[in-house]
Amino acid sequence: MLSQVIKRSKFSCHTWPKGEQMFDRSFLPPARFEFVVIADTHYMLDPTGQHVEFTSRRRQTARAEYALQQVAAISADQESPLIVHMGDLIQEFPERGNFAQARDEALAQLTRHNVQPRFVAGNHDVGDKPDPTMPASWVTAEFLTDYHNRFGRSWYSWRQDDLSFIVLNSQIMNSALPEAAAQQEWLEHELPQHNGQRIFLFLHLPLFLHDADEPDLGHYDNLAQPARGWLVDLVRQHGVERVFAAHVHWAFYNQLDDTRYQTVPSVAFTRPGFSELFSGAPPAEQGRDDVAKLGFLLVRVHEDTSRVHFIRTSGQTELAQRPRLITGTTADLPHSPLGLTALHPLAPTGQVPAAWPSTIRQPVRNDYGLLQAIELGARHLRVPVADLRDPVQQERLAILRGHGMTVTAQWLWSPTLNLTGEVAAHLDQVDGVELQVLGNLWPTPGALAQLHECAASHHIPVTLSCVVPGQNVPGKQHGRSQIGYLVEQLDELNAQLAAADVRVQRVCCRLDALGPEPIANLNALSFSHIGAFDWLYALPNGGEMAQANGAAAALFQMLERPGDRLFVEPYVDFDRTMDSGFGLLDRSYNPRPVFHVLRHLNTLLFHQPAPQSAVTDTANTNYRQLSDGLRLLVLPATEGEDVQLSPATIATLESMKLVKAVGLWSGKSQVWQSAAISEPSLFVAS
Repeated sequence: MLSQVIKRSKFSCHTWPKGEQMFDRSFLPPARFEFVVIADTHYMLDPTGQHVEFTSRRRQTARAEYALQQVAAISADQESPLIVHMGDLIQEFPERGNFAQARDEALAQLTRHNVQPRFVAGNHDVGDKPDPTMPASWVTAEFLTDYHNRFGRSWYSWRQDDLSFIVLNSQIMNSALPEAAAQQEWLEHELPQHNGQRIFLFLHLPLFLHDADEPDLGHYDNLAQPARGWLVDLVRQHGVERVFAAHVHWAFYNQLDDTRYQTVPSVAFTRPGFSELFSGAPPAEQGRDDVAKLGFLLVRVHEDTSRVHFIRTSGQTELAQRPRLITGTTADLPHSPLGLTALHPLAPTGQVPAAWPSTIRQPVRNDYGLLQAIELGARHLRVPVADLRDPVQQERLAILRGHGMTVTAQWLWSPTLNLTGEVAAHLDQVDGVELQVLGNLWPTPGALAQLHECAASHHIPVTLSCVVPGQNVPGKQHGRSQIGYLVEQLDELNAQLAAADVRVQRVCCRLDALGPEPIANLNALSFSHIGAFDWLYALPNGGEMAQANGAAAALFQMLERPGDRLFVEPYVDFDRTMDSGFGLLDRSYNPRPVFHVLRHLNTLLFHQPAPQSAVTDTANTNYRQLSDGLRLLVLPATEGEDVQLSPATIATLESMKLVKAVGLWSGKSQVWQSAAISEPSLFVAS
């Protein structure tokens, strides 16, 4: 019995039984093949007693140790795991006297964890690319021969069923070494041999960061011309499925036609200069120790596509002892109602200043908003129509739609607006339209006519919303604008629509306006002239626990209304506007705890179609619980303290046979063995 198990043990760390998995994939669709991509481990010889420029250098080796433990664990259930190490195995350069010692120790570290990767040559392995501004010695014949003697040839390929894998040595490209010409000739002959295969390509240096025409001379972080153009043409010509690069310790994402191309973060440290993309203060150590961005990639290959899951290591050095949930990406979760509103531009752009190790300014784009929306599993995005006219944002929105996200564009109503005509100009960019009536709650006959005509002409969902200024908010000098309807206004809105004989497909409604009390009776909402709702939920300012609990309850509530959508705001912190508030991401675009709560809960609830069911909402003394009869969500009122579950809750868990608990902050899951929890948790059947 569950109650007997609870009396015997705490929900705590335990020794791994043989065969138990550290990563929980049970809520993901099956994949036919998986592989791991890890980059820039930068093993560092023991710096004890030595001066180091950055304190985090002393932790690089331990961080790599933790990451390799995770890699070994995530690959443990595979008979012949494929792991690709993207280069820069060690911190030393080939010209250093202690290079061989560092490499031997790094390889011994891999062996200790039974991690046997395929290697990609990086600049710390064979030398820098040929550019007179580079900070270390260029690759030489001696460095290259030494590498080949130890690891085998640095350009090679292999096959697995209909999958082809190709590794290139980016460091020798554009050089006068005979191996550069040999590699080029080999690739031009090799790629046609893989026609009909799905091709995955790996190289250390990025092809480019911002765009294929960006400058190269004096640029430390891209492949120079003419090799770049030659390789980009080959990638396009042969329909490569994915290209992976490394070197920058940062996540960038691009597409070359249908090829998805991304850089792999480091597990050791971040590169400082790219923090110029953020408008907040730099992360620790001038941006070098932005630990939330550290991790490696799990690539899951499906029948007709592949999906990338970012496995965060976050600078940790001690092995976790409970399984971690691997969450679904946007493409994995077609039934998710979770959405975001682009109150900030989705992809801000900027330039890294001309500072070491580059001697020119580097154009860059912040791709963390895009990548983490996919990681969150969000399926819906609201954007202003201006984003459809901005080439940078337009391209990013197209990428998100390619991953399965729907884009709803917002238009402000005016009597001169030709909504049908405007939407026609952007019909290939959007999946829905939101018309915001202004200054009054009730749409005018002209607005209703435009709304009806647009839906009928384009067969596209149209959402009705409103922007009404002058709403009193306690503590604010000026009135605020109400965006979206309140629940108590829906009866009158429905009556207005009925009188005009217009039925709207969706209406924007404020979920946060219901207040902090338990949300009730959403299931009972039904209107003759309103189809479904887009619920707008603004995160509360009461601290991280209040944020996590409120967002979790709101998402759980969506189980009552299949077809409705939940838009959580803001995506990124507001900290320099008239109204400040924490978002899902901070100003360095690092996830706040509420991000992880929604990410885990989104996968747990919506990995498959969720039947409509009423949600019961119960407040206890020190926690709140919601249940749909299949799962039970427990939200502690206090952060960081064990919360004892009542006998009634334990009896409910037992009667529902809910024996698996997932901590929504940490993603750690295991058989429930305690009457106490310390973080928002979802209980499910095993």
